[in-house]
Amino acid sequence: MPSPLSSHIRSHFKEGDTDAAQAALSLALQTPGYLCEALVWQGLAALREGRTTDAFLHLARACEQLPNQANLKALLARCPQHPGQVETLLRAALQRFPADAALRRLYWSTCRANHPHAEVAAQIHAQLADIRDPAELRQVLEILAADPKTARPVGVIQHDAARGIVTGWAIDPKNPERPPRLQMATNEFRLECVADNPSPLLAQAGFPDTHGAILVRLPQAPGVLRASFHDGSELIGSPLAIEPPFSPPAPSPKDPATQPVDVLVPVFKGTEATLECLDSLLRHRRDNRTPHQIVVLDDASPEPRLVQAIEQLARQGRIQLVRRSANLGFIRNMNRGMALHPERDVVWLNADTRVHGDWLDRLRAAAYQAADIASVTPFTNNGELMSFPESRIANPMPSPQAHARLDRAARQSGLAPVELEVGCGFCFYIKRRALDAVGYLDEEALQRGYGEETDWCLRARRKGWRHLGATNLFVAHAGGHSFGPEKALRVYQNNSVLRRRYPDAERRFDAFVARDPLRPAREALQQLLAPQERPAETPSPARSPLATARPLLPGRCWLIADRLEQPGIGERWLRLARHLARQQPAITLLLADDTPWEVQLLATDCVSHLPHVEGLDARQTLELCGTTLALSLDASSPGATQLPHPLQIAQRHRLPLFAPETAGLDRFGAFGLHELRPYLPEEIQT
Repeated sequence: MPSPLSSHIRSHFKEGDTDAAQAALSLALQTPGYLCEALVWQGLAALREGRTTDAFLHLARACEQLPNQANLKALLARCPQHPGQVETLLRAALQRFPADAALRRLYWSTCRANHPHAEVAAQIHAQLADIRDPAELRQVLEILAADPKTARPVGVIQHDAARGIVTGWAIDPKNPERPPRLQMATNEFRLECVADNPSPLLAQAGFPDTHGAILVRLPQAPGVLRASFHDGSELIGSPLAIEPPFSPPAPSPKDPATQPVDVLVPVFKGTEATLECLDSLLRHRRDNRTPHQIVVLDDASPEPRLVQAIEQLARQGRIQLVRRSANLGFIRNMNRGMALHPERDVVWLNADTRVHGDWLDRLRAAAYQAADIASVTPFTNNGELMSFPESRIANPMPSPQAHARLDRAARQSGLAPVELEVGCGFCFYIKRRALDAVGYLDEEALQRGYGEETDWCLRARRKGWRHLGATNLFVAHAGGHSFGPEKALRVYQNNSVLRRRYPDAERRFDAFVARDPLRPAREALQQLLAPQERPAETPSPARSPLATARPLLPGRCWLIADRLEQPGIGERWLRLARHLARQQPAITLLLADDTPWEVQLLATDCVSHLPHVEGLDARQTLELCGTTLALSLDASSPGATQLPHPLQIAQRHRLPLFAPETAGLDRFGAFGLHELRPYLPEEIQT
């Protein structure tokens, strides 16, 4: 039910009384209980009037206050004028709300309007197996049917190993009344069939309810199955690896602590990254006393150069190579890899990682500190809880030289491991005794991957096992800095399974994040690295770090470039804010940092925090808010030992800087305050 404020404002807008509506909004912005609602109304009003930069700022602030409102993300995506920015916002929104039907349909509409059809079709095919919403399915099939190159039968298949059947769906969007005919073939047999079973999903999407589902029982003949339509096009999921259900090996009587370790590297795509990973393993093999075997699990890689390179390494005896006849997916590939040597501990190592020094010795030492330790995960730049320098942030991949410094510093720290809620699979040491006790990965509910190590860790915890974060080593990991909507949807679907299985896990994880027991280790590593960092150079007056064009004044927002700790500076900004609030239209001042003057500045209605917008960096957010310049009111001349703070702020955000002439920042490319004379009160200009 709408609040009295909403009804009041809606009534004013409906009657065309904009002044009364704005007066009500102004009052609501001063009332904490109505602030979020007022920001949304401000954004809607600005969108209606075509003031997109104003709308973006208001709605971005509302999204910060109400982060779990998917409809606000959709509204925010309507603000940018550039299609690429719209898509960026939608992709970011789909990271948080991957299954939101309205967002997903808006995303496909945006892609269709702004990308070549071939690109959109490729995206659709990448996600089609995970689309469960009938309206979205109807939308993407209509997109495919709209172009002659993709207007052909389409379908999805998967193998149910437990029941020995192939399931899925198929439809010809041009002839939906006719059940598609299929061909399925392996080296052992060939058969023809018709998708003539009722499909509830297709029926709900508006297609006939009499056919479309695939249900085929296969002969007991393992191998690679290809499923295609009569025009030769293959269904999504083909070729399928037809294998019997995974049967874990019996526990070995040998003591794993006395056996070599299997370093399992699952491989599919990414030739350069994979070869760099293997090179680091081979180069540092002698640095480790722990006997180990590098086992490459080639999951039917489609990249010939990668296949040739790893085959050559195998012929040289430098790695053990296991090549799958068809793509199994991460979970099935890894289960079979872990079963190769039932007496050994294993390490999962992503093919886009890089190791250094005696990495395995340190990892193994942490694992054997106590009998109840199940797994160990090292520090990395991109690894959820173990990310450095910021936890749960996909920080950039360090260069080999920077990685070596990071790992040496971590080793020098000698810090004790920290107990984790769950580990992370980019580099994941698993003790064989734990694997035997807990079991292997779930190939049924989590068969498409993502979340498998979380499920395993939570199962292990229920049985009394613990997981550690090794803070004395650092494994570099490229990873996906922001994976796309297709992976986000799979993560969401698997997380739904995990929430049902472990209803208390999310609360425990949030409590761990709030405590942040890894923070002392991150800070200690930062301190060790600090002396190694090269000091920032003081820019020479001869060069101009602010090589930025003069802005079109005044813009809608100005970025505050000063630190406001000093009373005199804070007072000057407060006078300016009150002055600008009286102007029409008012210019908004944006705070990028915390300040003791925050309460007074925000109360002027002319100052706002720079909102954090998922998917955008601060510079992009400033641009969409209509920010044209950074402003300093500090008239004091800075010392010559470091780059003045206003210049740092302006440089970081690529904005032209305006500053008092007495500050002497014109030698670095800053503009003088006299250029802003029409907008500044007289006492500020002097």
